[in-house]
Amino acid sequence: MEFRLFCLDCGEQYDGFGYRLACDACQGLLEVEYAKEFSFNQPSSNSASRLARFSYRLPIRSSANLITLGEGGTPLIPLHRLGDRLDIELFAKLEYLNPTGSFKDRGNAVQVSVLLENGVDAIVDSAVGNAGHSTAAYCAKAGIRYIGFAEHDLNDIKMRAIAYHGTELHWVEGDRTARREAARKYAKVNNVLFFDYGKNVYFVEGQKTVAYEIAEDMIDMPDHVILPSGNGSLLLALWRGFNEMLAAGCISRLPRMHPVQSTAFQAIESAYNGDSWIPEPDAKTMAIGVSIASPPRLARLVEICREAEGVPVSVPDESTLVWQHEIALREGILIEPTSALVLAGLEELLRRGVVSKGDRVLLPLTGFGVKEPIMLTNYE
Repeated sequence: MEFRLFCLDCGEQYDGFGYRLACDACQGLLEVEYAKEFSFNQPSSNSASRLARFSYRLPIRSSANLITLGEGGTPLIPLHRLGDRLDIELFAKLEYLNPTGSFKDRGNAVQVSVLLENGVDAIVDSAVGNAGHSTAAYCAKAGIRYIGFAEHDLNDIKMRAIAYHGTELHWVEGDRTARREAARKYAKVNNVLFFDYGKNVYFVEGQKTVAYEIAEDMIDMPDHVILPSGNGSLLLALWRGFNEMLAAGCISRLPRMHPVQSTAFQAIESAYNGDSWIPEPDAKTMAIGVSIASPPRLARLVEICREAEGVPVSVPDESTLVWQHEIALREGILIEPTSALVLAGLEELLRRGVVSKGDRVLLPLTGFGVKEPIMLTNYE
């Protein structure tokens, strides 16, 4: 496929050869520009991946190189009982039904394909959570050696899954920052690629296919999309995907987009409001997928919120856990706390009057509930 990378800061341009995380000239973050216009009327792919139908808008030189586990094509369903309770039209995009149980698979299908296409045979990463599990699975499929740095906790379901795919694990005491620094040091000393999906344009490009599918599956676009945000890759991706379709005339309007964080990690909301904020030294949240103190594209996330007329909100774990149970109880959907954030965020946005009664609201549900311990307080 014909595409180029360009730096968002200085405008430096690069062809599609090689694997790049940042601009060589200024270390700015990159974006992709395609030669081919966006259209839903592209030839269908014989691949098992629905994502592969959009390969002409992905930064892979040949669709034959796509590493797929069958990601994409996740159901979009109405949530009638919760919607009636809240007096809105409520829908969910079931991203937890991707192959490893999370939305990360779309991004990894693309970025691992780019790694393989460019001859990368090993990567070093801070291997945790859904991102680590998804990366380990796609690297196993591609035959790429995956070297992970993590806290020694094989009681954690996701860590066991990461190990099960043959990951070479190195144990590190300390927080996320300590693990990342240990991984970065190992990569430098051993001349292995350091894998940083938080800054990764390829990951974002894979994620934007969620927006394409929403437009295909909904007759009328939602008024609001409410999504969990840690690094903010899903916010970046959906806004990019929706804008591509708007420019091509495939949709007539853009939804408002609202990122939701935990009150323990509220970098986006604080920056949006112009507040100074740093996390507590021992900050923790049940919504572990959004426990990011410093999103690498924070300034751009705030810009997108303003462009999308979005309102970032932060919610306490207590509300998140209530709504995790409510959606299981009323809709039969079992999601992890990070995914349930969006329901707690919806409640807060309704309280503030940002979302109004009768509005159409879409929630991407990003992680499968059985991959984390399930709270059963009523039965214990």
